[in-house]
Amino acid sequence: MNFNRFFLMLCMFVGLVPALSWAAPANPEPVVYTQKDGSSVTIRHFGDEHYHFAKTMDGILVVGDGKGSYVYADAEGKPSNFIARDAADRTLDELNFLKTLNQSEVHSKHRALNGQRFPETLAPSVIKPRALLRANKLVKPFVTGNRYFPVLLVSTIDNESFDSAKVYKKLNKKGYSEDGHIGSLRDYFIESSGGKFKPTFDVYPIELPEYFGDYNDEFKFITSAIEILVEREDFKERASKYEAEIPFIFMHPLTNEEAATYNPNYYSHQYSLTYLKKRVYSKDGYTFDSYAFVSQKDEDTGKLNRLATIAHEFSHVLGLYDLYGVDAEGYATVGPLPFDLMALGTRNGGGRFPPTFSAFERESMGWMKLDELSTDSLLRPHMLEPLSEMHAYSVTNPKDEDEYYIIEYRPAVGFDSKISESEYSGVQGKNGVFVWYVDFDESAFYSNNPNPDPDHLHIEVKEVLGGKQDYYADFKYKREKGKTEIPGVFDLKVYGDSLVCFVLTQEDGVKSCPKPKPSSIGEVRSSRQFAPVQMHVHEGLLMVQAPVPGHKRLKIADAMGVCIQDIPFEGASVQVNVSSWAKGPVLVMVEADGKRVSSRFITVR
Repeated sequence: MNFNRFFLMLCMFVGLVPALSWAAPANPEPVVYTQKDGSSVTIRHFGDEHYHFAKTMDGILVVGDGKGSYVYADAEGKPSNFIARDAADRTLDELNFLKTLNQSEVHSKHRALNGQRFPETLAPSVIKPRALLRANKLVKPFVTGNRYFPVLLVSTIDNESFDSAKVYKKLNKKGYSEDGHIGSLRDYFIESSGGKFKPTFDVYPIELPEYFGDYNDEFKFITSAIEILVEREDFKERASKYEAEIPFIFMHPLTNEEAATYNPNYYSHQYSLTYLKKRVYSKDGYTFDSYAFVSQKDEDTGKLNRLATIAHEFSHVLGLYDLYGVDAEGYATVGPLPFDLMALGTRNGGGRFPPTFSAFERESMGWMKLDELSTDSLLRPHMLEPLSEMHAYSVTNPKDEDEYYIIEYRPAVGFDSKISESEYSGVQGKNGVFVWYVDFDESAFYSNNPNPDPDHLHIEVKEVLGGKQDYYADFKYKREKGKTEIPGVFDLKVYGDSLVCFVLTQEDGVKSCPKPKPSSIGEVRSSRQFAPVQMHVHEGLLMVQAPVPGHKRLKIADAMGVCIQDIPFEGASVQVNVSSWAKGPVLVMVEADGKRVSSRFITVR
């Protein structure tokens, strides 16, 4: 992996103040909404944070009246005086009113008034990556280590919030499993970062003294809650753990649909106080800026909002971009739809199983580096560990380092276990070896719109390989119209959830890739939870901590299955210099008194 490309993405994703408001695309599934007068209407939502709109099932544009109900849009695209109803329930006056409207013209007027709500220009503080390199200046990111973020759990006079203890568990509890979940928000980021980012979300109940409708201005809504937050003694006690400019999550007590009737901007999104009011906001010596604005209630169930929605919006706070493209109706149709949290992976498993960050996103965060495949490795098999082991390969355009392919392995486990059950815009999710295509165009990603053109997507999953019968041999480049010298990925062999082996040429096939014994695979998994043996590579040294009794041996096998090291040792640790070894996975085993006590694959980088 080229260092300049790695540094470029790191700077652009985590070192800059976000200039845009970001959100997931609306779910266009029909929703039955209860109006303030007790009637109901079935509507569908379209678009995202840049332009969001709703229609009845027969295509009539409806808008919020600012008081908690949906009404028909008038000829100017503004709220009328008629409460929206399903076609069969409309009065004669409503029918006569609707006959006077041309819905195409109404929609055009509405788009002119409400489209592009948030600025699309670059932040004035943006420094070009090469300038950063020359000045040796990099804004300290808050995406590594133990980090703390306040969550404002807001209630109003007319709308209670969820129990703060319940919210805290969903955001922080290890192994959170209520209502069919696979883990908490904290679990999600620990898994996606390989343990490099360990966030804690401090939940603060905030009781606002007015009705929800009195807070139809976003700046007033947020700052009113902040003013109460900074007076809390528990906040003051923990404030030293937060960043200098505090990123935060703001959770209002309604669903997206309900909130949008008061303010069309209140669909879940991410934004910055800097761009909301052209300045950061400070109160009592505390400064706040970037935030995730999310609903507490899920629109489908009325329960606490789906984990994936919160993870998506908070990932924007961390610096990630949306990766979907939308059609004329504002519905996401292109991009890595069910495969990525920043696309439509927010809906996998009912929003309880958001797919973990891709290798592209993990590298962008500085959590991992990609192993570049080269022509001098054509004759040997390549071992690919699951993405959870922070291992993936890249194939890069030699004429443009910002265009490349990524090869990663995602078995159907953990947060990724519902990918294969999802299907959006005709794209069926699969688990297996993903072949991604990335064309990192600066302007496209900065404008949070990398996939506007279906004929030239800047990031997509090109193929998902599942076994020996599958192969990928289309490593073509759009820039310079070239093709890599890597022939392809052939003769794929999948060994359970622990390892994939493949070759780069079709002629030879995999003849010598060692098949791990089932017992070894089990030991790898169990040793991480129970055995005291620890292994890792640091600055060219393989370091093994093995405080187990007995006469011990360290054995290491290469990708050909040949034992390359067999070292007896008596103490609690042993080190091996691997700085001159070829890059790639090796199998490391520790034996005590002739019995294997631990084994795992370690990647030499």
